[in-house]
Amino acid sequence: MGKPITVVENHNKIDELRGLPDREFIRMKRYLIIGIRKSLRPIKNERSADWIVPFTSSGCSAYCLYCYLNCTFFKNSYLRVFVNRDDIWKAILRKHDRLERETVFEIGSNSDLVLEDSVTGSLQWAINRFALLKKARATFATKFAGIEPLLELDHRGRTQVRISVNPQEIIKKVEIGTSPLAARITAANKLFEHGYRVGVNVAPVVLLEGWQDLYTSMFKTLAGGLNPELKRQLFFEVIFMTYGLANEQILSEAMPNAVNLLDRSIMRPKGRGKYCYRPEARLDAESFIITEINQWFPGATISYIC
Repeated sequence: MGKPITVVENHNKIDELRGLPDREFIRMKRYLIIGIRKSLRPIKNERSADWIVPFTSSGCSAYCLYCYLNCTFFKNSYLRVFVNRDDIWKAILRKHDRLERETVFEIGSNSDLVLEDSVTGSLQWAINRFALLKKARATFATKFAGIEPLLELDHRGRTQVRISVNPQEIIKKVEIGTSPLAARITAANKLFEHGYRVGVNVAPVVLLEGWQDLYTSMFKTLAGGLNPELKRQLFFEVIFMTYGLANEQILSEAMPNAVNLLDRSIMRPKGRGKYCYRPEARLDAESFIITEINQWFPGATISYIC
């Protein structure tokens, strides 16, 4: 394709990139790193799924200002894709063959698989394989609307998709490089109309100034745009933002004019190098979000809030 290729010994430790200054973060997001995933063991989970599966990619090419991957990879949170997907699938099958009941596997915890699929086709590959299983379903969340390749797959109801949403102003200023809210709503409708189980992932809830009006407008837009039948069987997940000091350090150099998400007046330390909302701010916002969901989507369920 005419693109330069550099061979490295270890995709997790690329000295030529690790040594670059933080101001190079945006440029580094344009890299595609190809490697072999070594950690294949599913991890127990009790939220979006029963098990989290280390899958075919990690990292992303978007610039969400809160990205939790920056706390792990720092400025090296570019998109990595793993070529040993047959090994990954064998690990899933080993777990599947020991199951006693139907189980949900989260396959998108470290990347956005709709984005990755535009490069590798691995999401289509996975959906086709989960369709053949008897005791397992796949689930993933996405902020991208490029779901057309998924629409004609014979998924047999074995894959569910959670469309991540935020107010359009937050998407524009904070979730930079992702799809607009209107496009995400259109994607949700198309997936539902093609037989997928579809949920809405309100994530992360970001308490910027005027957040109540922003989220009321978002829920109103969702209610007006989603398929009426989808709304009657919709499920929600609500996740509040955790912000890392690594994000602040990187963004101060790479995106100095970006919105500052670290508001210490309503946030407190959470573990090493991270901040979350203080209980009083969090409980107020949680009550508000629940009320909005109940008002605009009276038939919906809330799977969890965290």
